[in-house]
Amino acid sequence: MALASLFRPRGAVCTPGDWSAQMLDAWVLAVFIAYFAVLIGIAVFRARRMRAMSDYVLGGRRLSSFTTALSASSSTTSAWTILALPALAFAGGVTHLWTVVALVAGSWLCWTVVAKRLRRYTIAADDALTLPEFLEKRFGDTSQVLRTLAALLTILFVIFYVSSGLVAGAKLLESEFGVEYTPGILITLIAVASYTFIGGFLAVSRTDVFQSVLMLVGFMIVPLTLIVVAGESLLRAGSDTPGFWNPLTDPDNNPITPVMLLSAVGWGLGFFGSQRILQRFMAIEGESSIPAGRSIGTIWIALMYTTAVVLGVIALPALTEIDLLEAVADPERIYLVVAVAFFHPIITGLLMTTLIAAVMSTADSQLLLASAVAADDVPVIRRLTYSRAAYARVWIGRGLLVVIGIVAAVLALVAQESVLQLVTYAWGGMGAAFGPVTILALYWRRFNLWGAGAAIVTGTLVSSIWWASSGGPGGVMDIHPATPGFVVGLITAVAVSLLTPPPAAATVRTFDRVIGEREAAA
Repeated sequence: MALASLFRPRGAVCTPGDWSAQMLDAWVLAVFIAYFAVLIGIAVFRARRMRAMSDYVLGGRRLSSFTTALSASSSTTSAWTILALPALAFAGGVTHLWTVVALVAGSWLCWTVVAKRLRRYTIAADDALTLPEFLEKRFGDTSQVLRTLAALLTILFVIFYVSSGLVAGAKLLESEFGVEYTPGILITLIAVASYTFIGGFLAVSRTDVFQSVLMLVGFMIVPLTLIVVAGESLLRAGSDTPGFWNPLTDPDNNPITPVMLLSAVGWGLGFFGSQRILQRFMAIEGESSIPAGRSIGTIWIALMYTTAVVLGVIALPALTEIDLLEAVADPERIYLVVAVAFFHPIITGLLMTTLIAAVMSTADSQLLLASAVAADDVPVIRRLTYSRAAYARVWIGRGLLVVIGIVAAVLALVAQESVLQLVTYAWGGMGAAFGPVTILALYWRRFNLWGAGAAIVTGTLVSSIWWASSGGPGGVMDIHPATPGFVVGLITAVAVSLLTPPPAAATVRTFDRVIGEREAAA
């Protein structure tokens, strides 16, 4: 088959019911089946090595730097990257490159600031498997209040994140196969939960590697093709709408505002509280593997998110060139429209699988995280879990994974929010609630239980209020919720810790022993 035949002739767009549309559906379905066969195969293979809860949750802390980097990075690259970020760039132009800058910086800083100390401290804290468990042991909390609070809020944010993936999957199934919204939600949930249920953390991490490569290759094909298709329209667009193509102005050629920059910062701050990323730091095989993992992960994120913005801005002249701009009634469907309009069914199948991979690589990590937290950190369930044999605990975790997935599906059906809205709250809320606490717990020996609890509550409340609001003086309530939530949570943590008694001497001694007296005194 000649290379040219892999791309659809300009303007040759499938319409429902014609022979081309039927062929497209058949090819896409064939690619999907092959893709899921690989995922299930990986899950079944990895399930043979899973005997205890630590294997199900952290894979026995034996992930390589390559696997950790791609798993952590791809689990941040949800459907938001492929659907929502191109939609933002499609409407707002090149200014959204600032979001990419913030995400790349946030990823690099999180690896640099958090990874080594978190892995070391969670091992010293009786091999803590989750962040709520680590916080309880870090502060010597015998009341279980902090652990329970952190667990419940983690599950809340995870449900919103999983819902965003289910919404994206439903949009894909509706666009390609005419599947209605409700069945599409359920099909996506079954697909995500199946291999996570079977293989646990190792399966999720290994499939994330496979999916991250698939995403990067498939996603980069699209903007490169659009550049060729747009041709002279791309050159004219640069002169007709200069503001759209200037990273320092909005599409109307007005200077970018502090609100926009602070919103971009919020996306970067979310890394510090994203527990699925922190889980990967806990699971890496050794501290010596962290620098390589940081480099690989940061480069991958830079490529993926930059490609998303390029896709959004180039789609406008490219779709205009073939008179398909009106087909984009919902900007979050840009990727879907482009994948069908410009490519042969085989390539379309690959590109649609790229979207599914983005959904899967995040939703599986979130479901696994929530089931682990529910089983290990919610008191009633924890008592049930630890009254059973080690392998039985794995099955309890699997059951909780299904329950949490069903709750997320109900939210997706009832709320019917956009992918962007759901991800903004989940990412921003978790970053605001747990980012300041995680950093201070690893670096400040005077940080105490009262400061940690107050920061988690404050960060959650502020980010929730910001997410539910809009407008305000100068558009201040339109700032990404992670930014105000993180700042207020950090200030609250420091203030409350200084106004309340210092931590117990035993807690301080443990901190000094784990971090090292020289580092602690610095």
